[in-house]
Amino acid sequence: MAISVRDNFSLTAQESAVPMVRNEVGQPSFTFTLDGKTVRAYEGQTILSVAIDHGIDDIPNLCNDEKLEPTSACRMCLVHIEGVERPLPSCNTPAAPGMVVTSKSDELFHIRRTNLEMMLCDHNAYCQPPCQVDCPTHIDIPGYLELIAEGSMKEAARLVKEVLPFPYILGLTCPAPCQKACRRALVEEEIAICRMHGHAAETCLLDPPVPFVKDPPTGKRVAIVGAGPAGLTCAYYLALKGHYCKVFDMQPQPGGMLRYGIPEYRLQKDMMDRELDHVWQLGVDFHSNVKLGRDFTIDDLFAEGFDAVYLAIGCWVSNKLNVPGDDADGVVNAIAFLREKVEGLPVPVDENKEVVVIGGGFTTFDCTRTSLRLGAKVHTTYYRTRADMSATQEEVEDGEAEGTHLVVGVAQQRILTENGKVVGVEYARTRPGEPDARGRRRPVPIPGSEFVIKCNTVIPAIGQAVEKEVLDEKYGVKWTKWGT
Repeated sequence: MAISVRDNFSLTAQESAVPMVRNEVGQPSFTFTLDGKTVRAYEGQTILSVAIDHGIDDIPNLCNDEKLEPTSACRMCLVHIEGVERPLPSCNTPAAPGMVVTSKSDELFHIRRTNLEMMLCDHNAYCQPPCQVDCPTHIDIPGYLELIAEGSMKEAARLVKEVLPFPYILGLTCPAPCQKACRRALVEEEIAICRMHGHAAETCLLDPPVPFVKDPPTGKRVAIVGAGPAGLTCAYYLALKGHYCKVFDMQPQPGGMLRYGIPEYRLQKDMMDRELDHVWQLGVDFHSNVKLGRDFTIDDLFAEGFDAVYLAIGCWVSNKLNVPGDDADGVVNAIAFLREKVEGLPVPVDENKEVVVIGGGFTTFDCTRTSLRLGAKVHTTYYRTRADMSATQEEVEDGEAEGTHLVVGVAQQRILTENGKVVGVEYARTRPGEPDARGRRRPVPIPGSEFVIKCNTVIPAIGQAVEKEVLDEKYGVKWTKWGT
């Protein structure tokens, strides 16, 4: 049912092509008065459905649909009922014998107009699709999907690059919260939103579109510390604004965790470099193998003539387990393990190893699946439930399909050792504890539920933190308890 809003702000409802309620033969019926007319109703009908059946189309509504339970959410179908003090929504008020109903009055007109104005005051928010709302960068998802459907791949990539410079890379690595909100799942399954913009970007990696015309040089110089996705994104858009940018990084090549933390099977580095080249094509310079706090300070950068410094140093410090034995021979740093594998260096995992990977995030499953590819037997453990894992369910399912033994609801108590080397991990099963300040129940070990998983390698992948030592307190940097 549609609403038309005319110049004089009158509201009319267009008659539905199909009655919203189909009456069965033999149902008890009765009559009541609607706008001065005697109308027949059937038991169980609402006032609105009776009006529609009788061709009375003066009751506007926005949320009524025969396939849905009436909710009266829009408050547009209010009517007066004789003897009732306040107007009631006709979409979910049952018709009753002998009632007298009025659907047209000055009071109802003004109430409906006020309700409609309240809805229209935030019109953009209501019209934005849920996939776009849930995307952290709020990409115009319907826009680029339409362009892809038309075969305009380069234009689709250009549209995405208005808000993020690396649609190909993100198409392979983003956890895609947009897809969880995709309403197509109500019909069949969600659209592969993320992979679609990755596909569009892949077709023009060597001939990239530029989202905006580059501004003339401003004379401003910006130092960017960190060549990961945050630093390179900053450089990309500042360069388009006409500012000179120079990126400093402690690694020999740019990319940060994209290069050194994500395995090759998830992100091919030669393809990644093609997209990172789009940054250098804008005139951005790169200085490798220099580390903040070791080779230079923020003061040094300002002394070199930079007008601003952007810090994007990433989280390269793996969190410790903080249980007995976590420093034993065989406990492997997750980030170091992934980096060494990417660089082709010797790694402490092979077909002779039995590995326990602890955690529930993307790094956990990167370590899990990399270890499986190296021939090891792998157990992946997490102290909360499977649904609580921050890795996508696709990633979890892929890990299981490739052979990991997934154990959830268990908390490590200690690393078992012999002669200083890992021989296993002792766990206790957990139950939900008291809610914390955020209302989330922290798991607590169940006494007497302890058991052991035998292994000779443990990879804790329970999060990373910033290396705080590189920043002096005089720069006004404040840290949270999580080291961010």
